[in-house]
Amino acid sequence: MKLKKIEISIILGVIIVISGISLAFNYSPKSKEIVAEEESTLYKEYNILETWELPKELIEISGISWMGDYRMACIQDEEGIIYIYNLKTSRIEKTIEFGEKGDYEGLVVIEKNAYALRSDGTIFEIKNYNSPDFKTHSYNTFLKGKNNTESLALDPENDRLLMAAKDKDPFSKTSKGVFEFDLKSKTLAKKPLYELHFHDNIFDKIREKKIEKTFSPSEIAIHPQSKEIFVLEGKKPKLLILNPNGSTKRLFELDKNDFRQPEGIAITPNGDIYISNEGKKDKATILKVELK
Repeated sequence: MKLKKIEISIILGVIIVISGISLAFNYSPKSKEIVAEEESTLYKEYNILETWELPKELIEISGISWMGDYRMACIQDEEGIIYIYNLKTSRIEKTIEFGEKGDYEGLVVIEKNAYALRSDGTIFEIKNYNSPDFKTHSYNTFLKGKNNTESLALDPENDRLLMAAKDKDPFSKTSKGVFEFDLKSKTLAKKPLYELHFHDNIFDKIREKKIEKTFSPSEIAIHPQSKEIFVLEGKKPKLLILNPNGSTKRLFELDKNDFRQPEGIAITPNGDIYISNEGKKDKATILKVELK
């Protein structure tokens, strides 16, 4: 017996409804954990070779400097203290209290002396920092609290330190300057040594509407072999590499699951790269990183 058109339409409608109900029962939205796991399997431009979870004293770690012999000098942004951390034993071996409480962000060790940077642009020189009779001197610069200066790097060949404002650049709204602090005259030159121009093509993918927020330097280091300049950002984790002449070379976007808040970078004489991350609910870390 032939079915009428209206009966066929009813049967097809029932089949479609049943199929829809079946799909609804079998569908389960992905959890945040699954999404995070899938994101973490995306291609990364780096490998993490080793990880150190730091003690609570360094939860606010903000700067690191390689000392040699598996030791890292560390500073955190609430205390005027240098912490000597042993990577072999995963312990703090020594603390050196050089200043009052404050927002300390950068640290450089040069043989017997150390230099610490406060976010208001003040540089502290700690002479013979590892001896009981060390002496501390401070040097003011034209950088102020509104600039929020966090980065400090040693350029040993030119006897100078490099530093840059994280937030507001003192002279530009479309770039951020890398300034040089002469270790002989103890002065900061007002003319930038290098400039990060945010109209540069390398920033196309990350450029912000407020262009001055495109990249916020949290640390600088010079590679001892290639002489390239490594500029780290902690807000939205990234690593920018400049050629020795200051031109942009490569921009790495770092996975937030690996780099919660990268604030410090140190490169050893043989080229090993270490990046430190502040902790919050989790522990602060130091990561040994290999770039692809």
